[in-house]
Amino acid sequence: MEAETRREQIISMLSESNHPVVARVLAERFGVSRQVIVGDIALLRAEGQEILSTPKGYIRRVETHIHKRRIVCQHHYERTQEELYTIVDHGGQVLDVIVEHPLYGEIIGGLNISSRMDVDDFLKAIEKNDTSLLAELTHGLHTHTISAKDEETLDKIAATLDEKNLLYK
Repeated sequence: MEAETRREQIISMLSESNHPVVARVLAERFGVSRQVIVGDIALLRAEGQEILSTPKGYIRRVETHIHKRRIVCQHHYERTQEELYTIVDHGGQVLDVIVEHPLYGEIIGGLNISSRMDVDDFLKAIEKNDTSLLAELTHGLHTHTISAKDEETLDKIAATLDEKNLLYK
């Protein structure tokens, strides 16, 4: 199979899937290595495809009439669950986390968290992999891109996070 055809089929698979697809599954499907898939994804992104890499695999972001906002938070690891639960409980989705590293500049990690179950899975993965949050690189200071059905929902999320002293001031 030609690389261009494979990349078209990757886009198709990601578009049709309701769940993230791991690189290993794509590699097996197309009879190539995982590294070839990682390269394909990089080329597709360079072409402008909105493909997010999440802890559960790749997803294709299809823009709808969703409202988005960036919020700046600062807190320690112990309050991560509270922060994420607050966002999803109010109807929001956490698309990513962004930190400003002094050497590397902006570092973005795809999250795509939209439920308490997603939050719990994310926190379990941190513990299982014995890793830490990107925000630990910046003393808890981080930005999230969040989305919701309307601006009012985003306002309510921001107000509640502010009430809980989770927003950076």
